Amino acid sequence: MAFTGGMLLSIDVPILRMANTDAWTMIMVRGGLSFIALLAFWTLFRRGRSDASPFVNGYTSVFLSCITAISSILFLNAIQHTTVANVVFILAFNPMFAALLSWLVLGERTPPATLLAILVSFVGVVVIVWDSVSSGHLLGDLLALGTSLLLAVTLVTVRRSRSDQSMSPAFGTLLAAVGVCWFADPGALPVESWGWLALNGLLIVPAASALMLLGPRFISAPVVAMFFLLETVLTPIWMWLIFNETPTEQALMGGAIIFSALFAHSVWKLRDNTARNRPSRPAAMGTNRPPMITR
Repeated sequence: MAFTGGMLLSIDVPILRMANTDAWTMIMVRGGLSFIALLAFWTLFRRGRSDASPFVNGYTSVFLSCITAISSILFLNAIQHTTVANVVFILAFNPMFAALLSWLVLGERTPPATLLAILVSFVGVVVIVWDSVSSGHLLGDLLALGTSLLLAVTLVTVRRSRSDQSMSPAFGTLLAAVGVCWFADPGALPVESWGWLALNGLLIVPAASALMLLGPRFISAPVVAMFFLLETVLTPIWMWLIFNETPTEQALMGGAIIFSALFAHSVWKLRDNTARNRPSRPAAMGTNRPPMITR
């Protein structure tokens, strides 16, 4: 589920760029369509089922809706004020935020290797932001950093609740749409823009959001956050192929630092989990001691 959600997220920004409109109109149209899509999916899914989760699943859902609204506004403004590569590279810091919040909120132990990855990733973020100070993209980078933090808050909250919050983004996108309606001008959108925003709002955003929020029910929040790396790697490629948009050398350097740190951490985590779950060799013949299983 997390892999599929990450793949869908990688084409989110290119589709928004094809709509070719301002951030406020994108937020309003995209948010309204996403709410309609999620509400329709929930209505069809719960038909004939007594165990279906409610559309608003407790106070956690209300909190997540507010977080989704804020992060949606920050994200769509970020891609208007800085390069797409900068946005997705900074969003890749999300797993490190999730690891820190998991330690602070959930009490999940943060190994030294994770702390090292956080430190190295932070260096990469600093390289990107430092480059944007001279290029005039600082505001967009800061908005992307805020989005990254809020995504981590969302994942850790779902992990803590252990409940189905897959429909929580629905009200969040609706709140964002209502909040910016005074600044939007959907009547000026051409037919082509409506088509791209419909594809994004009715399919990409609802499906990716639901899948990403289902993931923490089964695996830890930092591991789910790792799948955002698909967006980090693939989105700049799509932007280069479609719009010929290339990142700066400093942005590539910072992105490479972040990606290398997260990739190395993922490999270490996989090997560590494999070693913990590998049974030890049986005891020598002639002894009564049973084989030990490490966890």
